[in-house]
Amino acid sequence: MPLTLDVLAEQLLSLIEIVSSQGESIRALAERCEHLEDRDQAITVAFMTFFHVLASRQISSLAETSAILEQTVETMELDRQPAEAVKFLQGLATMLLEHRLKKAEAGPIPGLVDGSVDPLT
Repeated sequence: MPLTLDVLAEQLLSLIEIVSSQGESIRALAERCEHLEDRDQAITVAFMTFFHVLASRQISSLAETSAILEQTVETMELDRQPAEAVKFLQGLATMLLEHRLKKAEAGPIPGLVDGSVDPLT
């Protein structure tokens, strides 16, 4: 009879080890899922920002929009948002700045009364 208790005790300890190992795996998977959800949310915010930038040309200058993007990037970096989303917005801000500089180099737009550059740039 004592032999069976020893066997049962060993089996119980083995089961505890298996459950403990699976618990650790489940916690690791839960953390990974949370990370992926945060990453997806940050990327969604980056794309939404991109489309808002496209629409904002109607109401603000490229310089203002670029400045807002730079502030957003700084905030995202402080919040340790995913690097892909931060790089995407940095690239968007750089693209807007380059576009603004090209427009400024092109000079005044024909048809404007005072000969100034496009007010939306």
